[in-house]
Amino acid sequence: MRAPLAPEAALAALHGRRVGVLGLGTSGAAILRALEGTGVADVVAVDTREEAAVAPGAALARRQGAQVRLGCADAEVLAGCDLVVTSPGLPLSHPLLAGALARGLEVWSEPELAWRRAAGRTTLVAITGTNGKTTTTELAAACLAAPAGGNLGPPLCDLLAVPDPPPVVVAELSSFQLRFSAALRAEVGVLLNLAPDHLDWHPDLEDYAASKARVWANQREGDAAVVFVDDAGARAVRDAHPPPARQVPVTLGAPPEGGVGVVEDALVSRLAPTPATIARVSDLPSAEPAFVADAACAAAAALVAGADAEGVARGLTGFRPGPHRLEEVAVRHGVRYVDDSKATNPHAAASALVAHDSVVWIAGGLLKGLALDDLAALLPGRVRLVVAIGVGAEAVEALARRAGVPAVRADTLDRAVPLAARHAEPGDTVLLSPAAASFDQFASYAARGLAFRAAVERLDAPMGEASP
Repeated sequence: MRAPLAPEAALAALHGRRVGVLGLGTSGAAILRALEGTGVADVVAVDTREEAAVAPGAALARRQGAQVRLGCADAEVLAGCDLVVTSPGLPLSHPLLAGALARGLEVWSEPELAWRRAAGRTTLVAITGTNGKTTTTELAAACLAAPAGGNLGPPLCDLLAVPDPPPVVVAELSSFQLRFSAALRAEVGVLLNLAPDHLDWHPDLEDYAASKARVWANQREGDAAVVFVDDAGARAVRDAHPPPARQVPVTLGAPPEGGVGVVEDALVSRLAPTPATIARVSDLPSAEPAFVADAACAAAAALVAGADAEGVARGLTGFRPGPHRLEEVAVRHGVRYVDDSKATNPHAAASALVAHDSVVWIAGGLLKGLALDDLAALLPGRVRLVVAIGVGAEAVEALARRAGVPAVRADTLDRAVPLAARHAEPGDTVLLSPAAASFDQFASYAARGLAFRAAVERLDAPMGEASP
């Protein structure tokens, strides 16, 4: 592990600079707090939204003496700035961010600022991938008895840019956050998988993959890059952007030397010369392959970050998955209702579909520029009916036609759930796994999941009598 930087050395990159802060939501407010006491000459805080939407962040910026510009999308407001720290919600095409890049300004993400402010006092375990990031982050944090933040929980600035940061922090990092993390160094960098996603934010798949690879770009000798090698996308990123540190392969098969894998019912580590059982798969909260893969990656990350075997076993077996991730919300008349609202892309929906045998599938929403074609092969023999919702309903219906599976359009969840219930038979699963973002109709995937649960709870009529 590197020697900690002196705090004054860590702040040298900020002293005397005029900094633009893009976005005044949760991340923007954390950025502003992290800039306090750094010696910056001036701060310009900008958001395209009006006061009502960002009132706490705007008030904080004013208390700190920053120039606040709301309802503004003109990059001219950044004139005189030589550094921009951006919130993750701004895509590359956003006028403010695109304008900053066109002017040649240095751009940092919120985690980049957090890492620099930590001055080398914290070991960072960073986890990324298209799917499974949150579960793996929570698992690794439980194994290490360490706080988690980043793309879930508190922003990293609120964990790291403090006088006495924790010795270990586990961070879920999105491609948005990694895209502008030029110096950030994760002593343990984890890549779970990679499939097309967020192509409404990234210009192409190559940019998305390269952003993910930044999770290990600044590693050094003694650091570790954990890679789930069963995933073709993760292997492709590793091969195109080789980690400079040692690789720790993770698989659901027998573990290679220096890796973690599964042998019969045992999750096994070969990080030491002698194989050792970490935990029994049957003792985990779920034996579904996607969860076991997340648990294996979390165990590998925790072990190389210094956790003991007993702590890892406790963290894995005592873990309870969060809501909206293949969460059973009810069983009615022999039909299971499962909320997988967190499946906001086709890759995540594929994992949910293969985990079930006879499905009435509710899908659709904001597709983020993603194609559904790869799901077609999973539908025949597994999905009895597709119920299409949201702005992506037409694409979902077209997918069902290509797969030779019946489909109906419900548009909203309030209509989709009773319609699915009317067609479901005992032994079926009504699965909300949208393969799309929620923002066409809901504030978040969590709000969509809660709406699904509420619609299921309203199914008071016997099966076959519910009306769409």
